[in-house]
Amino acid sequence: MYFLFINFKAYREATAENSIKLIKEIEENFPNEDRIIPVLNPLDAMVRTKLKKFIQHADPVLSGAKTGHIPVDLLPEYGIKGVLLNHSEKRINEVDLKKTIELCKENRIETIVCAESLDEIRKFLELRPDFIAYEPPELIGGNISVSKSKPEIIQEAARIIGEKSTFIVGAGIKTREDVEKSIELGAKGILVASGIVLSKNPIKAIQEMLVWKE
Repeated sequence: MYFLFINFKAYREATAENSIKLIKEIEENFPNEDRIIPVLNPLDAMVRTKLKKFIQHADPVLSGAKTGHIPVDLLPEYGIKGVLLNHSEKRINEVDLKKTIELCKENRIETIVCAESLDEIRKFLELRPDFIAYEPPELIGGNISVSKSKPEIIQEAARIIGEKSTFIVGAGIKTREDVEKSIELGAKGILVASGIVLSKNPIKAIQEMLVWKE
């Protein structure tokens, strides 16, 4: 199975009322589509949806006297099925990453861990996340996709990960061609933000990116 993770980030176009609007549009245009996974800003994590939703961060703590934290064990209470960890805009240290993944496993929360290099991919594989997303930080939010800029690294990453985790590709992906190339090189899905969220027609952008057939 292939996946389309849509990172809403903290864009005004995909937070608050706009988050609800985009979620509803996706539900209406892609009913019963379980390949599309919105990754919501923590402020919008309570948005109700039929879609499988992830949150953009969680802390390596459980509920209690934890002011300002996002406890892992509370995520299921809000219908959150997974968490995005270690994005280049929200890097965390290895100790916290390991602990967060462990707590997520205990609470049946899926994890997608972002890696900036092949060395990080090898290191994070030992933590057994459900997904590993390769995202070179210099390409995030830009107009050059990772599939065009670093195809040989995608191919090697796919080889390293194998069946140990599900390999996702992100950074600069905006077109159908970018997605097709990523899949051809061994990815099992993509992580995209501005290519959809900041598009003049997000639904059309999603349609363009759902190129794979089950």
